[in-house]
Amino acid sequence: MKRITPGLLILAATVFAIPALAAPPIFQEDFNYAIGSQLNGQGGWSAHSGAGTNPQTINTAGGLSYAGYPSSGLGNLLGPLATSGEDNNHTFPGQTTGAVYTALMVNVASSQTTGDYFFHYFDGAISGNIFRGRIFVKKDASSSNYAFGIQFGSTINTVYTGFVYTTGVTHLLVLKYTFVAGGTTNDQVSLFVDPTGGCIEPAATVSASDGTQTDAVNLDGVAIRQGTATAAASVQVDGIRVATNWSDAVCGDATPTHSSTWGRLKTLYH
Repeated sequence: MKRITPGLLILAATVFAIPALAAPPIFQEDFNYAIGSQLNGQGGWSAHSGAGTNPQTINTAGGLSYAGYPSSGLGNLLGPLATSGEDNNHTFPGQTTGAVYTALMVNVASSQTTGDYFFHYFDGAISGNIFRGRIFVKKDASSSNYAFGIQFGSTINTVYTGFVYTTGVTHLLVLKYTFVAGGTTNDQVSLFVDPTGGCIEPAATVSASDGTQTDAVNLDGVAIRQGTATAAASVQVDGIRVATNWSDAVCGDATPTHSSTWGRLKTLYH
């Protein structure tokens, strides 16, 4: 019988202890386009409303930054978004089960008390491209603070955070759409604001559902919207990452330092 040495036990334990690397997102956008150029027509983006009116444009070399986020400080950024203007969308491989996560950095320069949405998912399988998972910004009536909100579809059932966010600060948002089996009006959307816990999904900041509106059939795109003149916020957007799990959206892609587990072990024990 062969004797198992302590060194081999340590090596085996290390192999199984190495965490799985995050995979690349199914869509990533760092807005690495020329400053001053229009988003519509670049990198697969296209206008679905108001094409050419207050076009969404690229700004600020280096983009937004958020500590620990893999798309921090890459490329440039989009915005600030105007009002009553062009809305653009970008498709990604359609999803019909499980969950879809979209992480993005935002910086709100100003907001309005009525509130309006600036970002959402597309359901391309339904005629007219139904919007799902709308992210809102709404100003506090008694201060310059604002709240983020989430809405499942197109009803007035919007769930807001507290008015605890201040203008000029970059925040990390994660929008989650969950397909729930067993019905056609029971899916859920959730919003995470400045989540903690790294690669482990925390509790959502706010969530919403709507038992009156049809669930998404084929979630296959994201959209950036410029809302109404009396309600919308002025927002910069950057670092969009879409994935089918939390880690791939928030923690980075699969770019290992070494090409194999053995190579990583050799580095650990060198």
